[in-house]
Amino acid sequence: MFTDPFSVTYNGSGLSLPRTAVARDYNRYNTADREFEVVISNNHAQNPRNGIGLVSIKLTRTLTDPTPGDAFDAFRPIRNSFGFSYSYDLKTRAEASVDVPRLRTALDALVTTTFQGRLISGEK
Repeated sequence: MFTDPFSVTYNGSGLSLPRTAVARDYNRYNTADREFEVVISNNHAQNPRNGIGLVSIKLTRTLTDPTPGDAFDAFRPIRNSFGFSYSYDLKTRAEASVDVPRLRTALDALVTTTFQGRLISGEK
């Protein structure tokens, strides 16, 4: 398990997120006000037949609804998240220590501010 509390820097400020949930497949960490959350999940049974493992980490910020006059749900939470998913062969982990960092670097370079804006706008 990772350290408790989990530390994250957001917009230049250090955040301390104590562990708030532990389960077989995930750990959840939250700030005291629940504005920020980190979830680390392990889905090793994604496809047991071919041995694919999936590990993900996601940081979420929850905001108050900027449109409190919403007739359907005046207090719905707004969530913005960013995460990474790592998928690899569970049995051998072949090339995972070399290939996964290279894949992450390639994808990080691809997702520029402009590209990110296009994704958020709904382009596919």
